[in-house]
Amino acid sequence: MGHALGFARDSLIAFFCFFTHSILPFIFLTTGSSTTKKLLNRINFRTKLINLATTNEKHVAIVGFGMSGLIAFYNLVKNYPASSGKLVVRIFEKSPSLVKGTAYSTKNPNHLLNVLASRMGVVEEDVEHFFKWLCRKGYSYQKTDFVPRQIFGIYLEDILQSALKIAEEKNIFCEFRSKEISEITERGNYFWIDGDLHHSCILAVGPQLKDSKKSFWRNDLENYLSDEEIHILGCGLTAIDAVISLRDLKYSGKIFLHSRRGILSKPHKIFDSQEKVESPLSLEDSDLTLSQIFRKFVNACKKAPDWRLAFDAFRPHTQKFWMALNAEKKKRFLRHCFRLWNVHRHRCPESQFRVVEEMIKSGKLRIEKGRVTDKKLIDCTGFDYGFESELIKNLVKNNLVKFDEIHSGIIPQRENFYVTAGLNFGSLFEITAAPDISLHCKRIVDKIILSLHS
Repeated sequence: MGHALGFARDSLIAFFCFFTHSILPFIFLTTGSSTTKKLLNRINFRTKLINLATTNEKHVAIVGFGMSGLIAFYNLVKNYPASSGKLVVRIFEKSPSLVKGTAYSTKNPNHLLNVLASRMGVVEEDVEHFFKWLCRKGYSYQKTDFVPRQIFGIYLEDILQSALKIAEEKNIFCEFRSKEISEITERGNYFWIDGDLHHSCILAVGPQLKDSKKSFWRNDLENYLSDEEIHILGCGLTAIDAVISLRDLKYSGKIFLHSRRGILSKPHKIFDSQEKVESPLSLEDSDLTLSQIFRKFVNACKKAPDWRLAFDAFRPHTQKFWMALNAEKKKRFLRHCFRLWNVHRHRCPESQFRVVEEMIKSGKLRIEKGRVTDKKLIDCTGFDYGFESELIKNLVKNNLVKFDEIHSGIIPQRENFYVTAGLNFGSLFEITAAPDISLHCKRIVDKIILSLHS
């Protein structure tokens, strides 16, 4: 009776507005239409709520479909048990480049992965899945090669086709909607997205570029080829990609890399599998001051046969160590140590590093230390992990997420609402490489399947 009376009230309000507007056209210009729209939305919601309550269907939404969204989708259809009822998966993605994301959409074959082929598999239980795929497809790469990101993009497309085939075999319904989602609301135990209800939601939109208008990934470098000088902000992996691209375009002028510290990303080095060192830090070291932690880590790097081995030994413990630090230590690390960490932790293939070295020796490339504001810059500084898009603002407003303690990512506040990859930067830190994303997405999907099954 309550719902029926509510519908009757809204219908009468809409009737009154339409009737008045027909006599006095300058009154209630949109009120009747907006009231009717709200009424239709309520009817639509009630209908879908009843359908979900009376059927055994399970509805899951994936908002954003770059690499993390794809991995989540693949694990979901592969591991979903038929005994849990019919599964409906809706995927929302604004970009036409499904699954590849920014980095893997490059068309330059000289843009290489910065992880060995043997460690780039996105199937969590098979870290060599990508290398095995390369062998099956007839590529002649070795396990220790750094493969073009263009090929990795093809691999991701193949993963999507495999996932769709599995979904078809299991009679899982998949719907792709090419649109940007600006709001998600909670209604009862469900999530209301684009006119449909979902039991679970995976937010996989990824972080935003710091300056999308000036970003290397959003600019056509051919527009800069007539300039005598090209100025790039940053000295990291993206800056190296930009330098490689300019070289391939036969740019004849001078290139300047501007960075606060003026330190170029370091190259990888392949080690014998037996050559290992202990982790430079233990979990208990998180209680030390940041300067003591830094000093202990640096000393471990100096004592190791190669500093890279110390970084790699710490890699499996990075997330837990980061989570053990208090907010003040995290903020100070990001302010004082993060850039230095990045150029050593996120290394480039040695072949790319040699190209950059030769360009520096020849005078075609210069690294400038310090701030710069008076130049036309190409931004290669990466992502803003604490961005506030319209969707993020609405999620915070609707109490579905909150910003982490250092405002460098978001944390879900509801059961069955999950956030993938870079959006967890502030709380997990080491969550941007393919192996970390694969493991994280697998854990999310395991939780979703458990909740749907129960």
